[in-house]
Amino acid sequence: MKRTVILTILTLVCFTNIMFGQGKDDDTYISYLKNEIFVQYGAPSIVEMTNKLGNDTYNGPNITRKFKGTGASYTGIAAAGYNRYLNPYFCVGAYIGTGESQIKARETESGKIVFSSKVRNITCMANFGWTYYRNGIWDISCGVSGGFAHKDENISVYNSNDKSVPTEDDNIVLAYNFTVLKVRVGGGIIGGFAEFGFGYKGVANAGLSIRF
Repeated sequence: MKRTVILTILTLVCFTNIMFGQGKDDDTYISYLKNEIFVQYGAPSIVEMTNKLGNDTYNGPNITRKFKGTGASYTGIAAAGYNRYLNPYFCVGAYIGTGESQIKARETESGKIVFSSKVRNITCMANFGWTYYRNGIWDISCGVSGGFAHKDENISVYNSNDKSVPTEDDNIVLAYNFTVLKVRVGGGIIGGFAEFGFGYKGVANAGLSIRF
């Protein structure tokens, strides 16, 4: 009888220690910093890079000459934002980014520039992120963003006398982004990250984040 009681007590003590140890590990694992601010800079977005002029394209009803795209230039996209972690794996936040792109077209026969378009974008979106791997200094996640973009476009059409006829076009469009992969290295308050995706953010971005 006494031996049974002793074995029962030892079993309960061991079980309690195991449970306490697991709880302590879990508390350590799920402890996380809930707020994050970040700045980043990236390559042009998919939207910008696919907005190119093709060959043998007509500019409009007032231009009868054929022209072809003569390349595009981009400033890249600078951005900042904030994320709030609702748990160790899921966050919501906000993003604002800006960039500029320019495309030109030359007349097919003469080689003269007949058209240019410069677009400034300001994009505001809500972020939704899911972290599917957290271990030490590594965080790996993916996400989706949605919002709107303001496009300020300055268009210059050159007539037969090589004089520019400028026009402006401001509009607001729906903006989106799918972050396929985001890797953050740091694990603590300060960390660096790189992300890849497509939409209104840069195709590839790198930045710095601070959690608190």
